[in-house]
Amino acid sequence: MYFFVNDYNDIGRKDILQALLNAQDEYNLGYGFDSHSENARNLIKKALKNDNVDIHFIPGGTGANVLGLACGMNQQDSIISVSTGHIEGHEAGSIEATGLKIETINSDNGKLSLELLEEKYSHFNNEYVTVPKKVYISNTTELGEVYIRDEIEEIYDFCKSHDMYLFMDGARIAHALASEKCDYTLSDLSNLCDIFYLGGTKNGLLYGEALVIVNNELKRNFINLQKQKSSLMAKGFVSGIMFETVFSKENGYLEGATHAYKMAKKLAEGFTSNGYELAYPFESNQVFVKLSDEKVDSLKKIAKFELMGKRDNNNIGRFVSTYRTSNSDIEGFLEEI
Repeated sequence: MYFFVNDYNDIGRKDILQALLNAQDEYNLGYGFDSHSENARNLIKKALKNDNVDIHFIPGGTGANVLGLACGMNQQDSIISVSTGHIEGHEAGSIEATGLKIETINSDNGKLSLELLEEKYSHFNNEYVTVPKKVYISNTTELGEVYIRDEIEEIYDFCKSHDMYLFMDGARIAHALASEKCDYTLSDLSNLCDIFYLGGTKNGLLYGEALVIVNNELKRNFINLQKQKSSLMAKGFVSGIMFETVFSKENGYLEGATHAYKMAKKLAEGFTSNGYELAYPFESNQVFVKLSDEKVDSLKKIAKFELMGKRDNNNIGRFVSTYRTSNSDIEGFLEEI
């Protein structure tokens, strides 16, 4: 049985497991004030080519989204997101539980554009509505798309000129950066938004994300908010060790995602050459395929994957590759279909 359900289906990279084992006899300070966490933060700052950012290690993506969107906000403020954004349909109302409203925009392709943002923002002009203060994008998007530099810069420029912050959900940012479509690097990220995170859970770590705060206004009292929202780990040094291990190696953060992209590209090409139609253009480690009911039943006999609703009277199957998806996995699956 081939496994293409998600990109967080194993314990973690062997080098990370070994690093944790090597540290088993250590005594470390808690809450991220240990030497491993400090070294990890310094290594990430070096990779970002920016020493003026604050970095906080968060247990998971939901916590990173809650904290990244809640910091620096007032109760009358709101967050603008496309309707397919992860925070809208996949966080069980955790953003709204902070007292903030998500103002959604319908997007045909799952991306936010300057035009969509301008049109939406024009409606917030009186006391009856919320005050848009943050704009949310995910990179990659829920549909596997990768933002190019111009798209992000247009949105960020609009945010800055309208007293808003831009937050980038980076659960799969490594996979965006590994894509052939991407025209910027890891070191560019802190110049493209106010706050973002470097996903670990979906990139070979046991768990955890590194939240990077660029804008000084969002840095104030952040650790207190982190504690309040149950995302400050006593054993913070575990996250420190994991990110330290990944960023100690040149291109270590993108190593697994680069492999996952190559495998996904091979899978996407294999689908199309076998007569299948992609539901969305291939851009990252998620491949979306149109499937009839009969095809779904057939493929479920040989592989595990998710169904993401329907389009054009077809089911949409999502197939996800990871850092440990092998050539034999892809070739074997394609032979069977």
